[in-house]
Amino acid sequence: MLNILKSKFKTSYLLNRRPNSKNKLRAKSFLAVLLILIMPAAVMLALTELADKNALPMFICLHFSLCIALCMPISTWLEDWMVNREVRKMNCFCVKLKQGRLDQRLELYSNKTGSATDELCMLQHNLNWLAHSVAKRESRLTESLAKTQRDKERLNLLSYTDHLTGLFNKRFFELKLVETCSRCISCKTPLHLMLIDCDHFKEVNDVYGHQEGDKLLAELGQIISSSVRNGTDFPFRFGGDEFGAILVGVDSTRCEQIAERIRTRFAQIKVGQASLSIGISKLCYQAIDPEAEAEKLIASADKALYFAKNTGRDKVISPAQYKEIEHTFGSQQT
Repeated sequence: MLNILKSKFKTSYLLNRRPNSKNKLRAKSFLAVLLILIMPAAVMLALTELADKNALPMFICLHFSLCIALCMPISTWLEDWMVNREVRKMNCFCVKLKQGRLDQRLELYSNKTGSATDELCMLQHNLNWLAHSVAKRESRLTESLAKTQRDKERLNLLSYTDHLTGLFNKRFFELKLVETCSRCISCKTPLHLMLIDCDHFKEVNDVYGHQEGDKLLAELGQIISSSVRNGTDFPFRFGGDEFGAILVGVDSTRCEQIAERIRTRFAQIKVGQASLSIGISKLCYQAIDPEAEAEKLIASADKALYFAKNTGRDKVISPAQYKEIEHTFGSQQT
C-alpha cells in the first residue's frame, strides 16, 4: 500500500510541477528589448541634451544605420540566447534516452507565479513525462520477460524430470551423457556411469500391489539422489525399475563406494526380496568421439549390470572387476 501511495505521489508531482523556463524567457526578452530599443533611445536623448542640436539628424541617421547593420547579428545572437540553448539541452536529453539512459530527467522547478503556457516549458515537461512512461513500461517488460524465462526454465526442468521419483528422465540422460563425455574427454576428467536395476521388482508388484511398487521406486530415487552430489552428478531413472547416475570427477574406488552405499541403504527397506544389482563403466581418456564413447559406456555398464544379476544379484560390479571377469572368461575359452 505504501509503495502504491508513493507511486501516485510521484506521478502527481511529475504532472503538476512546472518549469521556470517561462520566467527565464521573459527575462531574456526584457533584456533584449532593453538593449535594442530602450538603451539606444536613451543614448540618443543624452546625446541630444549634451551635444549640438544641429547634430541630431546625424545621430538619428547613425542610429538607423547601426540598427540595419546589426539586425542580422543581433537576431542570430537572440535566437541562440533565447531558444537554441534550451533546444540543445532537450536534444542532448533525447540522445541520452536513445542510448537507453531512461533515468535522465530535464531540470524542472516549480513555478509559483502561475501555470506555464510557454511552448518550450510544455515541451520539457512532456519529454520528462515521456521518459518516465518509457522507463516504467520497460521495467514492466523486463519483469515480464524475467517471469517468462523462469516459466520456460521450469517447463524445461519438468520435461527432463521423472514425475514419480523426481530424478532426471531418460531424455535428459541421453543428452547429458554425450555432453558430459565431451567435456570430460577435453579436460581429462574421470567419468563413470552407474546402471542400477531393482531385483525381483515384478514380484513386489504382484504381491504388494502397484502402489507399494511405486512407493519402493520413489524411495530408491530418494536414496540415489541423496547419495550423489547435487549439480555435479546426475541421477536418473532410465525406465521401469532401471535407474542410474553419471558420476563426474571421482575415481573408480570412490564410485564403487557410492554404489555400495546405495545398495546397502536400499537393502534396509526390506520389501519382499527386492535388492539392487549395479554395474559400473568408466570413460576412456583416449576417446575421440563423445557420442561413440557414450554408447560404449552404456554397453559396458549394461554388461556389468547383467553379469551381477546372472551371478546372484544384490551386488556391485566395478570396471576393474568386470575387466578381470572378461579376461578370465576369455582365457578359459582360449
